[in-house]
Amino acid sequence: MKKYGLLANPAQHSLSPTMHNAAFKKFHMQAEYEIFEVTGSELPKFMRSARNQRIEGLSVSLPYKESVMQYLDKVDKDAIKIGAVNTIVNREGFLYGYNTDYVAATKALFLDQKVIDIEKKSTAVVIGSGGAARAVCYGLLKLGMDVIVANRTRAKADAIAIEFAEIFRKSEIHSSGLNNLVTGDILINASSIWTKEPNIRTESLPYFCKPEFVREFTLVMDICYKPLETPLIKVAKRMGKECITGDKMLLYQAIDQFELWTGKKAPVEVMREALEEGLKTY
Repeated sequence: MKKYGLLANPAQHSLSPTMHNAAFKKFHMQAEYEIFEVTGSELPKFMRSARNQRIEGLSVSLPYKESVMQYLDKVDKDAIKIGAVNTIVNREGFLYGYNTDYVAATKALFLDQKVIDIEKKSTAVVIGSGGAARAVCYGLLKLGMDVIVANRTRAKADAIAIEFAEIFRKSEIHSSGLNNLVTGDILINASSIWTKEPNIRTESLPYFCKPEFVREFTLVMDICYKPLETPLIKVAKRMGKECITGDKMLLYQAIDQFELWTGKKAPVEVMREALEEGLKTY
């Protein structure tokens, strides 16, 4: 039985097992995807175990997308530039790191919606500074979009803007604090605020959720899928904005993970249906 799983903390809320186990079943594979909820102090030991006990592949989520890179033997060039890994493949004891988040973010944004023309110059405001936010910014910059990355700690946003401006050899990325946000065409929350503050009060919502700010955008996306309708998505829907929820990016990044692990074409509809069924229990 081949073993795969999710490395994260917390991890029990994840719907990744639902999708991947459905895909394994579709192909009658002797494989199982499980949860590895690992603390920071346990991470070095777990990674040694993953290598030696042959966990064939790992999804990586909060808070390990950046720190896990030090335990890998080789990292894909895009993941190196992003500075974060969300996918690990174990090839005969050698651990390879990839990032499928950046492609998943752009697919979630542009495959289904019609209000933003990808051929035209658009500006995206991305909230957050962690591995997911870095991947989202990277994907949008690869498409040639303008990006403004904003974070509560302004210095972290500044660092991402400076680093990616150098990588892309252009000035289409800028930074902002959360108290002096500028507007654009697309608003994306790629922070972990809803994970860290699941019971946040309405009066305590950050400025990027306020109607007077959200109304300036054409399209609103939140990468969080628990809850599926985040406070940001709720505000945007009340204002009649087109919205993209976090399940879309979750699905697309999982599809690419499955193909990296198995070399097989992912059963997209099977994974989509499994995800939709899993969301009903949330």
